[in-house]
Amino acid sequence: MSTFDPEIFELKFAISDVATDLHMQGDGQFYIKDIAKEVDITPAEVFNHFPNKKSILKFYYSSLVIRYEMMINEIDNFESYTLSEKLSNFAFTNFDMLQEKEAFVEATLSDFILNSFIKTDFEKELERIIKQFIQNDDHISVSSTLVLNSYSYAFLRRQYLELLRFWINDTSENKELSMELTDKATAVLEELMYNPILDKSFDLAKFVNANKKAFISNIPIVKQLCSKIEIR
Repeated sequence: MSTFDPEIFELKFAISDVATDLHMQGDGQFYIKDIAKEVDITPAEVFNHFPNKKSILKFYYSSLVIRYEMMINEIDNFESYTLSEKLSNFAFTNFDMLQEKEAFVEATLSDFILNSFIKTDFEKELERIIKQFIQNDDHISVSSTLVLNSYSYAFLRRQYLELLRFWINDTSENKELSMELTDKATAVLEELMYNPILDKSFDLAKFVNANKKAFISNIPIVKQLCSKIEIR
């Protein structure tokens, strides 16, 4: 993985930011020379960072995650946030950023992201930050980590995309239903990830196994169970 260069990112975002505006002003048409003029660089420099105009527009979406990460340092005690708080803060911030480009997002989100037949750069960035939030959380139960794999993160990424689909079609005042859905969904995920019940069950099984003889001799029902089921 290449080293992240904030200056290059800022330039690429500036190019993308201008392109999204020109795209809407021109009813889907814009020229590289106009982007270069607005950003005060040459057309060749634009092509140094993007192979074509569509990749410039798509970069707007993948930049959402990176821009959020750059904001984290400005959030007081972010590391003390629970999993639900981190995920909901990320989602709400994304909503605000998307709202700033509402016309562009309404015109392109479905085609560029939601209905894409390939895994987009935005989805890769999204999966990465979700994985980062979960793996860096000390409150995640041990049993939960056993089921976390590439399929689990892909599932969570897809659920976030469905949340965006709901948000873009939300007609409630100030999109309040999207806010409420986000709160409830992240709370449920946190409950699942933090729940120690399986951890305690494993501890109980280990305890019973370590003291198998005592339990078998003193508790008839355990003796019957152990005669049929090997406790591993």
